[in-house]
Amino acid sequence: MRKIVPVILAVFLSLSVSVLAGAASLNEIQFIKIAPQDAKAVIKGADGKLVVIKPGDAIADGITVKEIVTGRIGLEEKTDQGLETVFVRMVNGKSTIERVRKLPENMPLLVAPPANDK
Repeated sequence: MRKIVPVILAVFLSLSVSVLAGAASLNEIQFIKIAPQDAKAVIKGADGKLVVIKPGDAIADGITVKEIVTGRIGLEEKTDQGLETVFVRMVNGKSTIERVRKLPENMPLLVAPPANDK
């Protein structure tokens, strides 16, 4: 019975962090610190609470942590247009957000018109 209690507690805590952070949008989250050696980071949610995150954690509605490396947190966001990769870069305590979206494979190829040799 003693082994079950810590497992249940750990599951409850991880679910409560996901639900708590899931109510916020990316604009309401403040990125505080990155610890790349532990693949963890500290964020401040919209409610003002500090949360330690790691790859696999949901930090907002449709946003999942994919990687934490030196100076950067890689996120994946589900949007109406599909999955979007979001990089949060931390330099001198300031964070910048970069978004990368994969183009659909069925996009038409852009071709320049033929040169007019007159």
